[in-house]
Amino acid sequence: MRGGAVDTARRVTAREKLYNFLEARAGGASSDELIGQLFSGRGSDPEIGSRLIHHLLADDPNFVRDGVGDRWALARDQALRIPADQAHYVVVDLETTGGRAGPGTIIEIGAYRMRGLRIEESFASLIRPCMRIPSFVSRLTSITNEMVADAPPIEDVLPRFRMFLGDAVMVAHNAQFDFGFLDCEFRRLFGIGLLNPVLCTLRLARRLLPSVRRKRLDALAEHFGLSTEGRHRGLGDARMAAELLAIFIESAVHLGIGRLDRLLEYQHQGSSQRRIERHVPPEVIAAIPREPGVYLMRNERGDLLYVGKAKRLRDRVASYFNGGMGLRPKVIELINHVHAIETRIARSSLEAALLEAQLIRELKPPYNRMLKSAPTAHFVRIDLRDEFPRLSLSPRLSNRPGLIQLGPFIGRRNPDHAVRALSRLLGLRTCTGKLEPSADVSPCIYGQMGHCAAPCNRSIDEDRYGAQARRAIEFMRGRSWPILSALAQARDRAAATMRFEEAARHKRDLEAVRILAIRNAQLSQAVSENNLVIVTGAEGNRAAYVVLGGRLACTREVDSPAARSEVAAFVAANYQRYRSSPIARDELDAMAIVSRWLRERDPDESRLIWLDGPRLEPASLSDGVVVL
Repeated sequence: MRGGAVDTARRVTAREKLYNFLEARAGGASSDELIGQLFSGRGSDPEIGSRLIHHLLADDPNFVRDGVGDRWALARDQALRIPADQAHYVVVDLETTGGRAGPGTIIEIGAYRMRGLRIEESFASLIRPCMRIPSFVSRLTSITNEMVADAPPIEDVLPRFRMFLGDAVMVAHNAQFDFGFLDCEFRRLFGIGLLNPVLCTLRLARRLLPSVRRKRLDALAEHFGLSTEGRHRGLGDARMAAELLAIFIESAVHLGIGRLDRLLEYQHQGSSQRRIERHVPPEVIAAIPREPGVYLMRNERGDLLYVGKAKRLRDRVASYFNGGMGLRPKVIELINHVHAIETRIARSSLEAALLEAQLIRELKPPYNRMLKSAPTAHFVRIDLRDEFPRLSLSPRLSNRPGLIQLGPFIGRRNPDHAVRALSRLLGLRTCTGKLEPSADVSPCIYGQMGHCAAPCNRSIDEDRYGAQARRAIEFMRGRSWPILSALAQARDRAAATMRFEEAARHKRDLEAVRILAIRNAQLSQAVSENNLVIVTGAEGNRAAYVVLGGRLACTREVDSPAARSEVAAFVAANYQRYRSSPIARDELDAMAIVSRWLRERDPDESRLIWLDGPRLEPASLSDGVVVL
């Protein structure tokens, strides 16, 4: 560095940058993390980063260094460097008129003040809102409009609550919800937001109890044997959260997280230990509707980073910021760059899935290629053009003519087991490639073990092998009982002769094949043989998706008699054409989306009209389910 003026300017800018970085880290950061904020990499000297940070910050009273682990923090956060089991907490629960923060939307505040693990004092007040309480909120909380008619307004209650809160750590279950409402009212009434440190028992539950599936407040209370009395009321929920907090503090101390600042930092880490940065305000997420649709995540410049779909948009988007998605390192990296979220509402999760695929194809967001978080789907297939067909498993649909494809199946384990069991039972080959049978060929190990009929060395001719392959084809087309019956009989014979290991193997095979058969029945027949109309949406906003030969043939609005007649005419004109025409490559993505949606769909969000021929009654698109 040359010249004192230039040197000073650079040092001031660097300090400001590090101050902003540490402002969100009560637990501090190491010299390596700080040097990473200033430069893309460290020099060849492994100690240069630590020396540079020390030279830059040692004389600045805004920064302090903790010799343990060479960590730097802001001087203002020194007060948080106390044992977590001795700190002051106020555990809060709010009841509100709905999910969106705004003036006069809080209807009850319940809170407990804690010193360490001990509850000391309570605060409770009903609040008269600026609007009527929706009926579903009254049913949930038992708070009626009559109960709050004479209650004080938030303008009278909040100053008393601010005195009760003081400078304690604010604690809540799903704290971003309660913080969003309180911060909104603090800004409106006091001109400054809620500045207290915030601790979330839901985040702590996700970090400390990864094996517990349900992490709602009442579910966690039942898990620990706590009382759930007063659920969905301010004091009742606050008491449960306070008792959970005491349990979590003890657990954290046993893990070596004994200081309050470290506990505050710990809640923001994903499973990879990386901190989750949040640039999207809680009130923005609270305003997202709980409807199907797609969400588009953008960075500070507005560049598109990621497109995703959701059955309930608000829940899915919120899960990125509260740890609900497991938070792999690349997901955390994505979240740390998200500054804005755009949503587009859809009539159904099917429409959302199709829209997501369209946007990804057109806009090519970078993180969609990096994350690929959806579990892989697999399809069971058999090729009718092969002289010696075999069952196989593939992660993608194919447009090759002559293929029967069944699926999708989420995960590989069970369908792979079922394919191997079916192949062994029917004597189908498992080897790949085209066979050229010859008596001189030595069968593979499966042929030698009797698991394959060994067409490769002419142990079975093409006609007899074809008869066995037809049993597999019948299974894929829905006639599963002969094979299930054969497996059950084999299991019972082995058990009767005390060949228990063989009986156990037949039992496992039967279970795997039975699950495959159930999936087959749920999805009609093979993917390319699905013919149906999917009706989604409510009256006045209804759409029909026509699936012919497994392909999404057309999508139409069907809110008028004329539109419904057009769909019926389309089915009549195209039913046979789609059954006989080859599948085009650009139809595969939509086929896979529709097949997967059929597997995962919520029956309440759609109606299925299965087609056995080209006739479709227009009235069935608006009235009850009709099978033709």
